[in-house]
Amino acid sequence: MPVPRSGRARAAFGGCPGAAGVVILPDSTKAFVPCSGGHQVMVIALAQSDAHPAEPDRLETLMDVGRAPVQLALKPDGGEIFASNSLSDSVSEIYDSSDEVGDTYLIGNQPVFGLVSRDNLLYVANEHSQEVTVYSIDDGKRIGSIHVGDGPAALAFSAAGHLLFVADSRSGDVAVVRTADLNRVAFTLLPAGRNPNAIVDKAFKLP
Repeated sequence: MPVPRSGRARAAFGGCPGAAGVVILPDSTKAFVPCSGGHQVMVIALAQSDAHPAEPDRLETLMDVGRAPVQLALKPDGGEIFASNSLSDSVSEIYDSSDEVGDTYLIGNQPVFGLVSRDNLLYVANEHSQEVTVYSIDDGKRIGSIHVGDGPAALAFSAAGHLLFVADSRSGDVAVVRTADLNRVAFTLLPAGRNPNAIVDKAFKLP
């Protein structure tokens, strides 16, 4: 959504303790906010600039998920969002069109970051372990785990999706995994300094 010309916040909503990273749907109709200090995800209906008459952003609902949802992962093709419930050792499936919570799955020891691949696999970093869990969304089951460094805290795919990068906060490295490898093992660990807790992949190449 465009920033108001006044430079002021266009809306503010309470009731979401520990509000963390926001997920906005590709069509900019809704924003989903994990309330990491509680057990809910806030849904905000976003005002559309071409609406007549103009309408403000509004709170749509608060959905109950697991304890301490710290991050949300949106499927690349939309439709579903997965909340990492860090203190419930689970992920909750959210249907973004109906604002309903589907199933909740036990996934690992303190899940803190999820990422969905193009082939509908959900990768989840479990910070109190040395594992990234792999869950098949289409089959509705956990299909394996990847041994990485200590304290996996964030994930990113390469631009082509062939590599998964895992920032390991306690061991201070980045694990690199070939996603096409059926064994899904980290083939290298790259030193990254102290406490790496975020990672992004450059989406373009320099000439």
